[in-house]
Amino acid sequence: MKRLKSMFDAVMERRSDQLIEQVGEWLPNHGPVLDLGSGTGHFSARLERERGLEVVPVDVSDMHVVGRPPVLIVDGPLPFDNGTFSAALLFFMLAYPGNPTGVLAEAARVTRGPIILVQSVHSTRLGYAWLRVREFCWTVVAFYVSKLIGYVPPNARFSMHTRRFYTPDELQRHVQAAGLRIRSRRERAVLPGRALTVTGLMLEHDA
Repeated sequence: MKRLKSMFDAVMERRSDQLIEQVGEWLPNHGPVLDLGSGTGHFSARLERERGLEVVPVDVSDMHVVGRPPVLIVDGPLPFDNGTFSAALLFFMLAYPGNPTGVLAEAARVTRGPIILVQSVHSTRLGYAWLRVREFCWTVVAFYVSKLIGYVPPNARFSMHTRRFYTPDELQRHVQAAGLRIRSRRERAVLPGRALTVTGLMLEHDA
């Protein structure tokens, strides 16, 4: 079990490495930073440890493994005042909420700086099929194996019910509907020909 837990930690740290490489230059120099959909807490803990940023993890279920436990939320308004945060992070979480436009709008309301969004997007049938398999492995399989070996808290509940698989245009429509615009974009190819990419967007409030 200990070896399996170490393997899970290594996977999550590698994921953090990739995120830092992709969007690290967009991060603010000061907090507080909202980590919306903080999951296991590895990225939040890393920002606090390496960059000295105050990060507030937020999620619908407590699955944290490292760092502080998340502020637990439900659908609807976030429990923070307007402009509380210097930036907001939404990493691989926009496939789950019933109202993604509303989630983006709420993140924008409580954030006075950039909203940093990272989401997997597909543009071909192959990309779509690969994304569905990838999503199943990263959500259902990963969660229940993690719970079986005691990697996540025993009271953690499964909340990652995938509701949508985005194309680039679909993701952009939600961004625009939330009153945001894309200031910068960085993509990491998962499959050739942009069939499947991990898309990083630095969003700002539309003037």
